[in-house]
Amino acid sequence: MATLKNGANGGFRGQVGSVVGYQWKGIDVIRSLPKKSDKPRSEKQLANELRMKLAMSFLSPITDIIRAGFQRETEGLAMTPFNMALSYHKKNAIGGSYPDLYFDYNKAKISTGPLSPPESLAAQWTDEGLLISWATPPARETLTCDQNVILLLRFPQHRCGTWDSRTTGITRGMGRYLFLLSPDIIGNEAHLYAAFNSGLSNEMSDSRYLHIPAR
Repeated sequence: MATLKNGANGGFRGQVGSVVGYQWKGIDVIRSLPKKSDKPRSEKQLANELRMKLAMSFLSPITDIIRAGFQRETEGLAMTPFNMALSYHKKNAIGGSYPDLYFDYNKAKISTGPLSPPESLAAQWTDEGLLISWATPPARETLTCDQNVILLLRFPQHRCGTWDSRTTGITRGMGRYLFLLSPDIIGNEAHLYAAFNSGLSNEMSDSRYLHIPAR
């Protein structure tokens, strides 16, 4: 059963026959229900489903970061930041040929934007965690020095892919940060993503990636 919104002349929510009504970004939308098919799915369809699954496995645990990181990309478009990121990763961050598809961490992004990105990104293991460093801006660029640093780590071999992040308390002018980690994680293979964010304008940089081998 569907319910009317704003009276008889308004949109509706719910299912009526073969269509369903809902609201998306404040817009009343109607779409037809998918038709069931007894035909076996093609290899192209199966490949697309696997691409979707691989991309979602990367993006879903970091939804909040992705929404902020791809916000600017969707300005003026009828598309959510998460769906924009999903589209990008399906097209660009999946390697191999079906059925041997895999997620390519090197081509993944957690943000896009006009700020200059982290350069000379490096990391080394310590007894306390991961010491991460990046190039600092010239001293005269005081506003640039105050940009926030977003750090995101994934440990693919640890407990089904543990994630850890730091989104506050680190500034670009610091040039380095000791990412404290639990003893059972230290030394594991990791994928590192770093990006800059301007708190004043809420603008982001493109993220940068670094693979960290197990020690």
